Amino acid sequence: MERQEMTALDAYINRVYKIIVLIIPIFCLCAAGSITLMQAHGWYPPIDPVLLMLFDVSTVAYLLMGIYFIRTGFGNDGIVIPRKLKAAKITMATIVVIQWNAISYLWPFTDFWAYLLLFTIVEGFFFDSRLVAWSSLAIVLSLIVSWVLGSDMLLPERNDLFMTNLTFRIIGLVLMLLSINIITYFGGKFLVEELEKYVNYDTLTHLLNRRSMDNYLQAAKRHAETGKATFCLMLMDIDDFKKVNDTYGHDCGDEVLKYVAGVVSTDVRKNDNVFRWGGEEILVLLNADEEKAIAAA
Repeated sequence: MERQEMTALDAYINRVYKIIVLIIPIFCLCAAGSITLMQAHGWYPPIDPVLLMLFDVSTVAYLLMGIYFIRTGFGNDGIVIPRKLKAAKITMATIVVIQWNAISYLWPFTDFWAYLLLFTIVEGFFFDSRLVAWSSLAIVLSLIVSWVLGSDMLLPERNDLFMTNLTFRIIGLVLMLLSINIITYFGGKFLVEELEKYVNYDTLTHLLNRRSMDNYLQAAKRHAETGKATFCLMLMDIDDFKKVNDTYGHDCGDEVLKYVAGVVSTDVRKNDNVFRWGGEEILVLLNADEEKAIAAA
């Protein structure tokens, strides 16, 4: 079942998904259009017309892919479908690598390597370190191949400073790719994961918080009303909990709350949800009928 609650993380992913699956194809289209226009006005070195036509057609295909992902990527709840998000990531990363290679052989200047960062940084907004690592590695390997196949166009001039210039480029490439991969890793680790943690979970018990509870209950209600599923609620609290805090202190009371939360969490099924209602009160959303819910309780 797809997630139904709209968290801050969901809103972020929705926006990034919409932007990246369109902005990458649009950038590709602008690049192709610019080269084609300059070629038509004689401002660009001669290019094989068939090659240029294939380049232009491919960029239109990229835009159609982006539109397809926008039209099919969202569920009824307005949240990006996970499998569509994964497919869009892989598709956009592949487009970036293909576009890098295509422009590499159409670019008449020797400083195109410096644009590598622009071809990888946009993917960083997905905060998918594995995706960025693989795509940046593919770009570097293709760049090395292009240096071999098109050395007159992409490598520095062969003079006394050739090795110095080449070393500088290699160091620059390594530093750029290392930077974007580090940013992506820590962005995903500390921004996305921490954002989800603090948006959805109680910091003491690590149970889902009351804000999440409202979203889950609304989703369960919608499913029940449409006949897709049934649910039951179980509410419990710790008797005389105030006496525990008064007698042993709030630190001890916190440990009791964490212990009870752990017991409840481990004794329900994975598709059931446990929330901290407030104070010592815990609510369990059981995705089951009344008979099974009574047995669980």
